[in-house]
Formats: sequence, structure tokens, C-alpha cells
Amino acid sequence: MAFCSRLNASNSSAIAFPSSPARHRHPLAAARASNSSNQANGVDTFKSQEGAGSKSTSSCDVMKLFNDVQQNMLFLNKQRIDALDGLQRVEREKEILAAKLSLLEAEVEATVSERDMLKQELQDIKAIAGEGRGMQNGKGNTGIEGYAMPSPVFSELLLRIDSMVLTGAINIEQASRLKSLVSKQDAQAAKTFLSLEPQGDKELAFGLLPLLDPNRRFGLHITHICTELDPIAISGAIGNFVLNLSRALQRKGNLVEVILPKYATMNMDAVQNLRDMQVDFRSFFGGQWHRNKIWTGVVHGIAVTFIESLHPGGFFLRDHFYNYSDDFERFSYFCRAALDYILKSGKQPDILHLHNWQTALVAPMFWELFASQGSGDTRIVFTCNTFKYQCLQEPAKLGLCGLDPVRLHRADRLQDIVQPNFVNILKGGIVFSNKVTTMSSAYAYDLDHGHGLQSTFMAHKNKLLKVFNGLDVTVWNPAIDANLPSRYSSEDLSGKVSCKRHLKQQLGLSSNDSIPLVGCLASQVSDSDLELIRATLNCSVMKGAEFVVMGESKIAELQIEFEEKGGKIIKSKDDSMAHLLMAASDIVICMLVDEEAAELPLIAMQYGSVPIIKQQEASEGSVKDADDVSRWMDANAFIYRSGTPQDLMVAVIKAIDCSVNDPERWKQLMRNGMSKDFSWDGECVEAYVSAYMSMK
Repeated sequence: MAFCSRLNASNSSAIAFPSSPARHRHPLAAARASNSSNQANGVDTFKSQEGAGSKSTSSCDVMKLFNDVQQNMLFLNKQRIDALDGLQRVEREKEILAAKLSLLEAEVEATVSERDMLKQELQDIKAIAGEGRGMQNGKGNTGIEGYAMPSPVFSELLLRIDSMVLTGAINIEQASRLKSLVSKQDAQAAKTFLSLEPQGDKELAFGLLPLLDPNRRFGLHITHICTELDPIAISGAIGNFVLNLSRALQRKGNLVEVILPKYATMNMDAVQNLRDMQVDFRSFFGGQWHRNKIWTGVVHGIAVTFIESLHPGGFFLRDHFYNYSDDFERFSYFCRAALDYILKSGKQPDILHLHNWQTALVAPMFWELFASQGSGDTRIVFTCNTFKYQCLQEPAKLGLCGLDPVRLHRADRLQDIVQPNFVNILKGGIVFSNKVTTMSSAYAYDLDHGHGLQSTFMAHKNKLLKVFNGLDVTVWNPAIDANLPSRYSSEDLSGKVSCKRHLKQQLGLSSNDSIPLVGCLASQVSDSDLELIRATLNCSVMKGAEFVVMGESKIAELQIEFEEKGGKIIKSKDDSMAHLLMAASDIVICMLVDEEAAELPLIAMQYGSVPIIKQQEASEGSVKDADDVSRWMDANAFIYRSGTPQDLMVAVIKAIDCSVNDPERWKQLMRNGMSKDFSWDGECVEAYVSAYMSMK
């Protein structure tokens, strides 16, 4: 009875009782009415003046009244609960409608963005076409805002097709199919025509007819999800890698775009056509949908989407890009937001290209949550510049972005090998990607540099690719290198001899040009690398060669030994000296200790120096062993089989002997290296395109 009284007292002021039939009239009101009536007749029903019978009747009436109160309260509470449920349903429907509206707005904005991007590409093509033909407007300049005036490329191609038919270069059926390419304004057909137009009909036909191949490869849609891009967000080597690879891929006819976080500290001056899409885009994280702003722009011709997080944690409103205690939360949020954006904007890229542990979580997230939503044809490539940084986290944190910790915390998935109580985010990128590459050579896959992931490499060895980065041939090219006293090329090597004399004079070495010079760039070395350098010094002295190493830190430990044996150590970070050492050396010892040093074999070959490189570090596509009889005609390097000083010494002896005793073969090795295209447009981009196509 006391509980019912408290319940009534607490609710009577907040609840207005509705009108109801007589049997549901307010019991207290009925009691007052009854009591008032009895008092008017001089009778008090709550006094026991009428004996036991009256007392019993009064108790029953009170009990009945309170029972009625309880029934009414239950009835009203049920109505209130039903009303709250209805309100919650309305709120949920409102959120669903808002999400649908946001999706439609995003799709509209994405369509506008893609339209703008296509317009920009068309302008670029027209500009290139106009510049290639020397077209000018009536005022004698190259048009508005630096763009050349467009020329009627396809109209002229149409006329040339008729000419090729009349001259017998092609038949009528081929002409019809080529005209179909013209009607579609095929960019590759226009590009081929512009490059071959000055030549005859037969030569033009020879270039155009391969475009009719039914198996012709058309461009891919490649989306990079990354955390850096040169020059707007640079911290390490990844930003330069993404920019150069993207530009090379786009020059090959592929559609390339980049998705980045919008940091508070970015060089936005380098972004063209920066635009706030003005959409309320939401992404899932921590059990809630959080707002983001979407920005778009163009960086060196590449379409870029910036995701500006409005999460209360201020994930990207920091002074630096990395090294915060909540880096996992920051970048897992970005990974989920990037995938939510791709889904809601209707994009279906052929390839998602991920970079380093910060975006590795995209791979398991894609296959676990997004592939079933219409993106099952997309494939994933994961590139890492070092496997040293892996990001270990408690499994429960995977739930923040919607992943199932129990499902993924397994040895064949994300469970860390060394610390099994944690999940390894970098490992997730390896396990759930279709192809895995490094930003250098394959050194990171071997037992010396695997950082505990060797068993994972073995389990996924069929997806590991060995690809060297492309070289920036505007920087590393002996024919135009301003750091050299004399420039040279594979056709005229006399400048290389001059560079060798210049360096030896600076270092006080012998003036004899016939003495082989062995060079080594070693900015960061381990104790085992010091032993290799010592072995090279001893071997060079024994064979009558000279050895110069450029580096700092541990290299200084060998100073006295070098001076005693006639070797030279250059303690400098002077970039021009590094260029001169590459040009002056006959032989270059390559120690691939980081992603920057991974370019050394290619730089050496570009400068006509023959590299000596460890087998695991040698890309099969670029480096070919001079000790392999089957590779004699295209060999360009000496490869030693293991990391022991003894094996390195054997390779050094073979290289020195070849340079001294077989000068004709040595020149062939030099020219083989110099003749290869190590630019981003050469073997590097072809290797990535082949990898992409093999997955499709």
C-alpha cells in the first residue's frame, strides 16, 4: 500500500488523467464524493459507530479504491511506454530519411565532381593536342590561362582514315572500326594520331590498327587511400611515391584519384580548384555516425578528395601528422570514413591501393563489411615502405570501426605472432590484400628485415611483388646533372672518366684512370654492414682497386683502418658529392637499409656504374646477374647470394677482374644498365599495371 501511495504521489502532478467511462472514474474523487454525502447525512463511514459490519464494509471500499488506482496507473504507464516507443520509431525513421538524403546529396555532388574532373581531363587533352600542333589563337598566343587553343584532332583523323583507305594502308572494314573510335573520341586514338601524323599513311595505320584489338587493355580506375601526398602533406617517402606513381599511371591512360585526411597543417596552396562539397557526410565510428566535411581538388593533375573529420576528438586538428597516443583511433576512423565515402558516392574503383599501417585496416574492413554491398569486383594492393612499424592494439578496439574482434583475432588473420594477445594492423593489410609490394625492393620480405612477419610472408608468398621505385630522371641523369663537372651518356662515356678524375683529385687518390674505383653510399649502417664494408675495403686493396665510402654515424669507426689501407671516407651529406660519387665509381656496393637506399642500384646503372647487390634485394625485372651465363647479353650487375662478407668479397673480386681484364664486356655491362628505362614511366609503372591487371 505504501508503494502504491508513493507511485501515485510521484505521478499525479505529471500525468493528466484522460476522460474515461464511469467505471474508470478517479477513485479518490469517488471517495471524496461518498464521504461528503455521508457527512451531510450526519454519518461518518470511517468511524466504527455501526459495529463490525460497517467497519468491514469501509475497509473493503478503501481496498477497492486503491486497487482501482493501481489499475489506472498501470494503464497510464502502458500508454506512456507505447508513446515513447512510437517517438523512438519516428526518430529512427527520421535518421534513416536523413541518411538517404545525405546519400542522395553525396551522389549528386560526386556526379558534379566527376563531371568537373572529366572537363579538366578534356581540357588537358585539348591543351596537349593544341601544343603538339603549335595551334595559336588569332592574337598569336596560346589561349586562356595558359591552355593552348584546341585543334580539330578527330576531324583531321577522320580525313586521314579516308586517305589511308585510298592509299591501301587499311581496308574498308578497318576504316569503319577506326571511325567508330573517332565517334567515341577515343583518347588513345587521338594521342597516337598526334604522334604519327607527320609520317605516311602506312606508318599511321601501323600505329592505329592495334587499337582495334578486341582484347585491348582499357584504363583502370585506381583509388589511393593514403596519409601523405607530395607536395601538400609530406612527412616521409610515401607522399612522393604516391604522387609519382599516380602521375605515371594516369599517363598510361588510367583514371587515378587519391583520398586523404584533411589535416590542419597542409600546403593547400598546391591544390587547384579546392572546393567544399557542402554535404553532410557521416561515417561510422565507436557505435555512432559522425559528421565529416568533404573537399575536392586537383594536385599535379591528380583528383584528390579530402575527408575533414568533425569527430569531437579533433583527430586531424594537430600540429603533426603522426606520433600521437590515439593514432590507431585517428587512422582507423579515416579508413572507415574513406570506405563509407566510396560507398555513398557510388564509386566502384577497380583497385584500392593502400599505404603503410595507417591505411592497412581498409583491407579487412573492405572484405568484412563493404565487398558485399556491390563492390565485390574491387581488388586491393597494399604497399609498405617498411615493415618495422606495425601498430599492435587490443582486439576489442577493432569494434570501433565495426569489425568483429573475435572473428579477426586469429593466427591466420590479424593476431600478432610475437604478442598473441594483440592484433597487428600491418599484418591485416598483408593478409587481406590481393597483392603486397614494398616501396623499394624485396628486402623487407627476407629473414633479416621481416620484423617478426616472416611466417606471414611465407603464408602469402604468392601475393608478394618485387618492384623497384621509379627514378626521378630530372634529378638522376648524367646527361643533364648539374652536379657533375662533365656530363655524359651511354653513347659518349668520356664525361664519366672526367668525373672519376675530378673526385680522385679531390680525395688525393691515384691519378691512374685504369685503377678501378669502388664506391659506396651508406648513410645508415648496422654492425653487420660495417663488416661488409670492411670486407670490401680489404678485397679492393688486395685487388689493387680504390674504395671510397660516403656516410656518417657508424662509418666513422672505420676511419683509422681506411686511412691505413688507402681507402677514403667522405663524412658529408652533400647531395652534389653523392651525385659525383655515383658518376665517378666503376663499381657501386649497394646496401639497402631503407627505402631511400633502395634506389641505389638503379642510380648506379643510370650513371654507368655496375652495382653489386644482395640476391634478396635484387628485383628480377631490373637487376640481372653478370655471373649468370643465360643473362650475359643483358646483364647489368653482380649479385652475391648471402649477406656474409665472404660472399660479398667473391662478387667484388669478379667485378674488379672483369673491369680490368675484359673491358669490352665491362662496357657492355655499363651500357646495359644505362639503356634501361628506370623512370616512373618505365618498368615501375608497367609492373604495377601488370599487377593490377592480373587481379582483374
